[in-house]
Amino acid sequence: MRRLLAIEMVLCGMSCATSDAHGPAIEHRTQAAGTAQAFRLVVADAKAAALKIFDLENGQLLAALPLASPARLHAGASGRYAYAVQPEADEVAVIDTGIELGSHGDHADIKISTPALLSSRLRGLRPSHLTHDNVRVAVFFDGDGTAQIFNEQDFVAGRMERIQRAETGVKHHGVAVPVARRLAVTVPPAGEGLPDAIELRSEDTPKPHRIECPSLHGEAATSRFAVFGCADGIAIFEMARNGVVSRQLPYPASLPPGRMIRRMTGATGFTFVAGDFGADGMVIVDPSAADGDFQFIALPARRMDFNLHPESGDRLFVVIEDGTLLSINPLTGTTEAQTRVTERYAMDQSTVRPRIASIGPYVAVSDPRTGEVAILDATTLAERQRIKVEGVPSNLLAIGGDGVSH
Repeated sequence: MRRLLAIEMVLCGMSCATSDAHGPAIEHRTQAAGTAQAFRLVVADAKAAALKIFDLENGQLLAALPLASPARLHAGASGRYAYAVQPEADEVAVIDTGIELGSHGDHADIKISTPALLSSRLRGLRPSHLTHDNVRVAVFFDGDGTAQIFNEQDFVAGRMERIQRAETGVKHHGVAVPVARRLAVTVPPAGEGLPDAIELRSEDTPKPHRIECPSLHGEAATSRFAVFGCADGIAIFEMARNGVVSRQLPYPASLPPGRMIRRMTGATGFTFVAGDFGADGMVIVDPSAADGDFQFIALPARRMDFNLHPESGDRLFVVIEDGTLLSINPLTGTTEAQTRVTERYAMDQSTVRPRIASIGPYVAVSDPRTGEVAILDATTLAERQRIKVEGVPSNLLAIGGDGVSH
């Protein structure tokens, strides 16, 4: 692809955490004098109201934390906190993963502590999508069509009075995304169905800017772009020098017809996003290119889940229905490694299927049927270990890094 190799500087990312670590310090691995690394895996159960946190190197269980209902996991603004979105319980909980990375320009500091479930809770009707920039977090509540937006450090400190609210007026399956100092929020359709537009709102602009996006489903933030999947193409907000600008790009004729992006993800510092495109396809899009530079990747079978490595961005992991994990180079579309990690899964809506997470040298794949999570080498896909989680492990979140330990 023409422009995917250009890496752009982004503000903060996962190295912006500044608050003191919670809980007692725990033993961590020392690489050399004054340096340390830590990688952790958060595992949510598809049936039980609980989650577990493991050390990714040795498989040690670090914490088992109770929730109000089964949860979907999301990373926060700083990279230190994980959010458990619980639509059945109408709440969002926050977990201190115990890994704090702070940037100092030429190096990063790392503080490692025991994971903990914090007391702060976000409450509202059926929370769904959670998004963030490097400071703010936004949660959309499908049950009433509202969004709650907050500075992450305020929320973890319990300063709930600083939470802001955005109203759409109608319950719908929507999303709100922080864009610079503004908020992009979905516009509900006239009747039942997915949103058909996005509004860019700000306190100093009485009339929000609107961009059409029929059947909106799926969003990703990457570099200076916020990208949304639409039935007829993608909608883009770009944080430019003269403010936020928007544009729409149609799907090109080179893509298979009758499909749309329904889920997207990006990687720190890269301009491109990876999205699903039909049951057996993926698409790579460069929102910085005038035409989006769409690249279609055909999969050998139907996809169960996918994950773009959040740091390097050079590995797209896809697990297909027969349990094979593919490592795809998103710049070329070629499969560079593959391995069988689970048995075949049914593709009906009622089946809890494997999910993927990656960080640093690790890629993890849950196996709900066996109650395990496979931990593999992110480069070669060689299996490192299998963690016996028990229950029905499904949603995964991997966090961590390395830095100077003072």
